[in-house]
Amino acid sequence: MTVKIWTSDYEVGVESLDADHIMIFSLINHIDDAHQSDCDKQAIGKMLKVLMQRALAHFKREEAFMRKYNYPGLQHHAEEHREIIKDLQKLYVAYQDTSNVIASRAIVRILCSWLEEHIMKSDMQYKPYLSK
Repeated sequence: MTVKIWTSDYEVGVESLDADHIMIFSLINHIDDAHQSDCDKQAIGKMLKVLMQRALAHFKREEAFMRKYNYPGLQHHAEEHREIIKDLQKLYVAYQDTSNVIASRAIVRILCSWLEEHIMKSDMQYKPYLSK
């Protein structure tokens, strides 16, 4: 997988949300490095757990900002979050059950897609509302 590099293009204008995105970039890259170096599955499982926790906390924080600033696309955006969470949880459970590297790589792919698609398209739509 290609390493994801944080650039200012990903900034949404809210420091805490941008910090969340940076942390998730870093964790994804760290997990990918672990795959590349054949790190033990238990360590990868712990990293995936932290990544899941960070993503869930980020979604809650982001939706709270949207509510605070009366973002009109909140419902649709929250639905996107629920779909991402559902997919991640299913894959995380599969990884816990089997410690299957395929499941952990699928989690990383979903989060990379989220970073590239969700942030650059969906999150950028709320940027004018939250960065006032």
